[in-house]
Amino acid sequence: MLRKEESGSSSKRAGCKDSIRKELRNVRAAMGVNEWRSGSLLIADRVFQIPEFNHVTNVMLYLSMHDRREVDTGPLISRIAAAGNIHMFVPFSSGGTIYAVPFNEGDPVVPGKFGQQEPVKGRSYEEVFPDIVVVPAVAVDRMGRRLGYGKGYYDRFIARLRKRGGNPFVIGLAFSFQLLELLPEDAWDEKLDCIVTENEILRFC
Repeated sequence: MLRKEESGSSSKRAGCKDSIRKELRNVRAAMGVNEWRSGSLLIADRVFQIPEFNHVTNVMLYLSMHDRREVDTGPLISRIAAAGNIHMFVPFSSGGTIYAVPFNEGDPVVPGKFGQQEPVKGRSYEEVFPDIVVVPAVAVDRMGRRLGYGKGYYDRFIARLRKRGGNPFVIGLAFSFQLLELLPEDAWDEKLDCIVTENEILRFC
């Protein structure tokens, strides 16, 4: 059970996270189409400069929500598909948990619980240990912390992979205005191994 001062500190962190989340979601949603597309293309190019992509077998990446101006993973999906030797997986949510399910460019998708695109139902939930996991972010910082939408789906997914023996290289995609000096942190937050923006690549391992 949390002591009173610990509970108060946790509440303050949550309030601070919510404030950052609201502000940056609004800024991101206001991006013009050209700025969003050009930034996403630059980020896709930088991702393929990461050495881990030279010998990757399994990659899990999110299907971006365009209306929220998440970094568009479409160009990255096309690059991976063109490589021809990389197996792609995307998140599929069920019962408060996400699973990595197979995906090919052009596969049909349907809206998920929170508006995210997911493969049509009926896919296998076979456990996969991706070599690389590419995740969205509302904000990131220069210590490798990531702020998502507040549901903890990716934190739990990454923690589960690591607990079961997986060692994924976790990459967060963000536009440069989403990169802050320092974010509040909770004990359950899983840190990133790498952050890619349109301007730079930051590594933490």
